[in-house]
Amino acid sequence: MLSRTAALAAALAASSLIAGGLADATTTSAATDQLSTDGAGRVIAVEPAAPVAAPHGASAATAAQANVTRLAKQFGLSVGELVLSDVRPVPGGSVARLQQKINGVPVFGAQVVQDLDGSGALLAAVGKTTQRSAGAFPAQDAAARAKAGESAVAAVAAKNSAAKALRADAAQNYWYDASLGTDGAPATAVPAYFVPVHGADPEDKWTVVVGADTNQVLTVWGETRQAANRVVCDANRKVVDLDTATEADIRCGAGHAFGVTRGEGQAAVATTDVNKVYDYFGAAQSFYSKYAGYDLTASIGANYGDGKGKALRGTVRMCEISTGRDGVRRQQCPWANAFWDGEQMAFGEGVTTMDITGHELTHGVTQHTSALAGGYAQAINEGMSDVFGKFIAIKANDPNAAGANRWLLGAGSSLGQVRDMRNPANSGEGPSPDRVNGQYWAGPDGDEHIDAGVVGKTDYLITDGDTFNGQTVRGIGEDKSIALWWKVENLLRSTATFKDLGNALNTACASNVRTKVAGTTADDCAQVAKAVKATQLNQNA
Repeated sequence: MLSRTAALAAALAASSLIAGGLADATTTSAATDQLSTDGAGRVIAVEPAAPVAAPHGASAATAAQANVTRLAKQFGLSVGELVLSDVRPVPGGSVARLQQKINGVPVFGAQVVQDLDGSGALLAAVGKTTQRSAGAFPAQDAAARAKAGESAVAAVAAKNSAAKALRADAAQNYWYDASLGTDGAPATAVPAYFVPVHGADPEDKWTVVVGADTNQVLTVWGETRQAANRVVCDANRKVVDLDTATEADIRCGAGHAFGVTRGEGQAAVATTDVNKVYDYFGAAQSFYSKYAGYDLTASIGANYGDGKGKALRGTVRMCEISTGRDGVRRQQCPWANAFWDGEQMAFGEGVTTMDITGHELTHGVTQHTSALAGGYAQAINEGMSDVFGKFIAIKANDPNAAGANRWLLGAGSSLGQVRDMRNPANSGEGPSPDRVNGQYWAGPDGDEHIDAGVVGKTDYLITDGDTFNGQTVRGIGEDKSIALWWKVENLLRSTATFKDLGNALNTACASNVRTKVAGTTADDCAQVAKAVKATQLNQNA
């Protein structure tokens, strides 16, 4: 099983780039825009009848700000405001993320993402907002935060009896509307503390949402774990006690837990796993640079002050001893696992395929883009890592991604294949669904690796094509598919649902046609729409 880590707070706490408002752009009439809704009637997408032109000579940020008033009305914003929190370039233009805030505090998952062409014209917007709020943050905030930390630790302990040495980190303030992560009826946003809880095992990290004015635990989730300057270290089968270890205990860098075995530009060494990971980091860096214009090292690399700078870092051939969920303490050497801990990667011996490495690094990418977390969004997070991990390997002509292994994630590793994206029911970690609400469907509280199968199946259909669930899909090929999924990665909200994913696929495809990205055509988008129907991403989960 591919492991998990927390990466929520940094990605969601983006500060405003621009405050205040500009005149609403009026090139097209909002009355003629096409609106898409979820099962409860909330608007989740707006597609203007024609692109909404940006003010003359405006930057992408200024263009995005000019649309705020219009989009606030269309997405039914009745409380708070939409604040521009992030603008980033994508092939063909840019995406601009608007964060809903109430009294200056963000509403978790309440975002509207604008899809802008190269001139700044608005092509589409996707997202969801909360409709009402109730309550207030306590005046004695410090005392309330302390109580929330105690409640958070108690909640995790109650759900995970084997977890050791639980501790709460500093809480963050958010308004919380649970319905933003579902397709159900709108709920009321309430003031809440998001409390990160850590266990002794570095892999054990949770987020606990505690009502700020009630101290009631609203939800708990374990987080998905998430360089070309490359630094690779060899644990040489050293056993790490994950019951007591911290992130510092697995750091790869000069003067840290594991010394540097191979750094950027150095020749190959005698340890095969070190050389493989070095090469895989390079393949991932090249992929994101070529197909997304995204600097992986600069975005997710770590600088440990060892003279190596900001780098993609990984420790190979690590062994571990830890207490299992059954309370039994066991040692694994070789250790059959790999994870991204929010800073760097760790590998057991032989767990070093290119697609697994790309999968874990993509968790870091998601951490810094859509920040998918909690409920269905965590399964989509896993699925997006499968998509890009596999594309990285395919585009690098990795033998483990060729022939019969093309859609098998982890083929050639000591784990064996862990996910079959063509036939999710055949996945090595256990059967996964190939459609929303289909056989093996786990739901928002299930293991996120299971429902990720729907994302992988959709990618397979879009890329290679097939006949499935009443739809015959002509594959659009690798390059168009990669461009499509990268746009989707940047359009999703942090609490996106599977229906949001289906909508984003259709929206992103239409945008790529208009902006002439990767040669995408209208017929390609017809195939994407068929794939969305085939895997039932157009349904409410």
